Amino acid sequence: MSAIKAFCLVLLLCFTIPVHGRDAPGPAPSVSRPSDSPKPLDLIGLGAPSFTNFSPRDGLPDAVIVDIRTDHDGFVWAASPVGVFRYDGRRWVGSEDPAMVHSVHSFWVDWQGTLWAAFRNEGLAHYDGKRWHVENVASGLPSQQIRRFAETADARGTRTLWALTWDHGLMVRRAGRWQADPDNASLPRGSILSMAQTRTLGGPLRQWVGTGSEGLWYRDAGTHGWQQWHADRLDSAQVEYLLATQRNGRDELWLSVFGVGLWRVSDAGVQRWSKEDGTLPTNELYDIASTRLPGSLSANSDQEIWVSSRSGLLRVHDDRVQAFDRRHGLASDVVRATYAWRSPSGDDVVWLATEAGVSRTVLGASPWVTASLMGSRSVGVFGVLVEPDGRGGERLWVGASEDGVALYEKGRWRHFNAANGALPTSSVSMIVATDAAAGSRTHWVGLRGGDLLRVREDGRGGVAFERQDTPWPAGSGEAPLDIVVRKADSHEERWVGTRQSGAWRWRNGRWTGFQPANITGQWRVIRFQQQTDANGREWLWASTNQGLARFDGRQWSLFGHDAGLPDTDLISMELIPDPRGRQILWIGSASAGIIRVDISDPQHPAVVRDDLPAASDPTAYGALSDSFGRIYVCTNNGVQQLTPSLQSPGSYQSRVFTRRDGMVHDECNTNAQFIDAHDRFWTGTLGGLAVFDPQREKRDSQSKPLRVTERRIGGKPVAGPDMHVGTDAQAIEVDFALLSWSREGESRFRTQLIGYEDTPGEWSAQASRTFNALPPGNYQLRIEARDHAGNLSTPLEVPIIVDAHLWQSLPAYIAGILSLLFLGFAGTEWRTRTLEEQRRALERRVAERTAELDAANARLLELSYHDALTGIANRRRLLEQLDASGTTMPTALILVDVDHFKDYNDSLGHPAGDEALRGVARMMLQCAPAEALVARYGGEEFACLLPDSNTADAAALAERMRSAVAGCDIPVPGESRTMHVTISVGVASAVLASSNDAHLLMRNADIALYRAKGAGRNTVQLQD
Repeated sequence: MSAIKAFCLVLLLCFTIPVHGRDAPGPAPSVSRPSDSPKPLDLIGLGAPSFTNFSPRDGLPDAVIVDIRTDHDGFVWAASPVGVFRYDGRRWVGSEDPAMVHSVHSFWVDWQGTLWAAFRNEGLAHYDGKRWHVENVASGLPSQQIRRFAETADARGTRTLWALTWDHGLMVRRAGRWQADPDNASLPRGSILSMAQTRTLGGPLRQWVGTGSEGLWYRDAGTHGWQQWHADRLDSAQVEYLLATQRNGRDELWLSVFGVGLWRVSDAGVQRWSKEDGTLPTNELYDIASTRLPGSLSANSDQEIWVSSRSGLLRVHDDRVQAFDRRHGLASDVVRATYAWRSPSGDDVVWLATEAGVSRTVLGASPWVTASLMGSRSVGVFGVLVEPDGRGGERLWVGASEDGVALYEKGRWRHFNAANGALPTSSVSMIVATDAAAGSRTHWVGLRGGDLLRVREDGRGGVAFERQDTPWPAGSGEAPLDIVVRKADSHEERWVGTRQSGAWRWRNGRWTGFQPANITGQWRVIRFQQQTDANGREWLWASTNQGLARFDGRQWSLFGHDAGLPDTDLISMELIPDPRGRQILWIGSASAGIIRVDISDPQHPAVVRDDLPAASDPTAYGALSDSFGRIYVCTNNGVQQLTPSLQSPGSYQSRVFTRRDGMVHDECNTNAQFIDAHDRFWTGTLGGLAVFDPQREKRDSQSKPLRVTERRIGGKPVAGPDMHVGTDAQAIEVDFALLSWSREGESRFRTQLIGYEDTPGEWSAQASRTFNALPPGNYQLRIEARDHAGNLSTPLEVPIIVDAHLWQSLPAYIAGILSLLFLGFAGTEWRTRTLEEQRRALERRVAERTAELDAANARLLELSYHDALTGIANRRRLLEQLDASGTTMPTALILVDVDHFKDYNDSLGHPAGDEALRGVARMMLQCAPAEALVARYGGEEFACLLPDSNTADAAALAERMRSAVAGCDIPVPGESRTMHVTISVGVASAVLASSNDAHLLMRNADIALYRAKGAGRNTVQLQD
């Protein structure tokens, strides 16, 4: 519930995991890692790429994209049933060439850099950098139905270009003309879908083709005629794509066999992956591409295989298959084509043609990796622990809301949840490892509802979760949040912090509850921190919802505003010594960011002056320090990395990472952070588990190609190298683009018209220049560009020649002077009136353009306040309304969650789910009064804000909404039947005199909503 979480800290605080094993006081020392550290987890096999998506908003057609290629100049081309579109680093632009307005099936860039396009029924075309040249039957082409292109090379390296047809076998390009392959007669009739060449597999220089319905065929160099390559389930199959790769100097041939699965043929035999054996999510496969692993230098190095499919993008590495779909950020679950391009900087860029636009991932470009999507259908990950696996490597524990516990080791995931009987419930609130004095390690799992589980491993891979007897009351709002084991007074004791019942100690076989004397209401203990002071005395600290707590061995003391804390609603904390050796607690808070407290003298804790760089969000969940002194602060708006300044000890340089940098989600979760033995920073978020690996971070120092994309005079394109403007003084327009392959929105440009402007203009995102009524003369438009990393590109200069009128020549100039002297004042007056009229005309044009821009901005503002799916207000509109609701009258809030929406979506499909969401919005609007604001938070969550309304009135309205939704007939797209959904509703009210009151209102309504869900759903619950 992302929207609710942004305000409702209570919900966030009910899930937690400590960052380190909870056995020893103090933070991890800032020293280099020992040489015997375990081998780090393989992030390539574990993680998911980060995707950038392009849609019709970026200029693509509202149609399926079937293929994609990067041409010799760096432009990217997309093929669709309605023609071709080119991406210039800013937008996608469709070709205006009438010859290209056809269904284009595929692209190819040959060894000479020529871009080819295959039409389904109109032949083929090639692009010379300026225009397309079409070939068809009329120009001598043997077939007009082209499926794909391919290339082969003979023993001398001479390359040959092939065209694969739907109806006439193969065509070969020789001496600038296409001709039918002489061996077509030995091929089966029908379509040829794919072609590849191997150099050693089965024979020297063997050519392979895949057919539409008769499997795989081959021929060897120096022979004539094609032969079928026989294999079970292949002889009558559709071989959609072939890709030849090499590993360790030996050939491998990859086959996507549509409806059958993925095959690899090598000297070792045939390896198959399929849906039936559980290794693929689908057998409906399309194209294949290969890339080297990030950091590999040789083409024979280990590789990744990428396969487009109807269940997303598949990655094969070490013979294991991973599937990535919309949950990982893809534009669509259906990927029709995959293309890998090596950028000038050496990065592999994988472009994907999908049924909802284009997606792109730059491999190895981001130090962030998505390690897991657990919890992404709920409120994310709330437990992460990386530890040695006892075999020289590492293993990963993850706990998430509604997804239970997962253990990743030996390259495989194992899942434990309520569905498979391993856990009582599936909402995890913590995963903690504690080390006893005897050296034994124990793993603990906390669950929402209050259960504390001890993990038992049998040494043979078996894992069991043993419920502990605990004294705190069970309930939907209760949860263990932290656990620490320590030795005090020669006794080993176990401390547990809970969400609602404070701190509990297990000692000598019994539990004891603790609470400071000045606590009011529920006492939430989020995180413990042990400390040994300079005199060797042990102290225990806790971050709580009512301030910083300290245990001196007998009782707890509470420090709040009176001790100088700017906020007492504390979250997680970590003990990090400063350069002077002071023991500093770094504490996350709900509204004051990071608070630092000096506890060098535990009896007199002192708040440290706040001179840290500004945080990216007021809600900070805590801080962790790695062995290099870098500090990571998790917030509601990304992760802030603080790097110690070499010039000014004690100060920091700040960077902020968000989804733009590769994070799976911007909003972190409480205490779900960990720094492993290799200085990798792991964080749980609302969207899953992300990991930042500093060793993967690299400086982008590659300048990007700067291109002029279009030149126009008087609105007409210019073909020649110069822009020659006649005496009619038409408008001059120059468009340009930086062909960057990542973060194009941060590209910047500046220009200077040499001969007219003395200095370059300011850097800006504007990628065009327009000139009107330039004086006669010769000019050079100088264009400069820089990318997101500040790399400057090679400047371009565009010559512009403006002709002079006859009256602007020297004789005419002399005659004009004489005429002006003769005309005198009359001529001057006429010129003044003319200029005045031009000025007024220009002012009218500026006013009209300004009005148009104002209208467009108003439309954009209106769109930014509405949810595109349901048509009602969105989260932004509601939050702004809450912030502006200062009043002395109560305001009520109704929070709504659609019951079992995930199951509804999974069983009936996303279109049906969309209809259900629209139905809920429609019923809420019908029931709501005119002054109410009905909004969608996101996902299946809605809200209704009622000004000047109390809880009782809002409850009555909520009940009407619940009843209306339950009785609403919801159509199922593509079917004649209708369905019904129900909603759970939480109601609260408050007088909104400040922003804190708005936070409180959100929290109370959310608590009521969870009570409604816990009460069996389809009900309305009120705040306490």
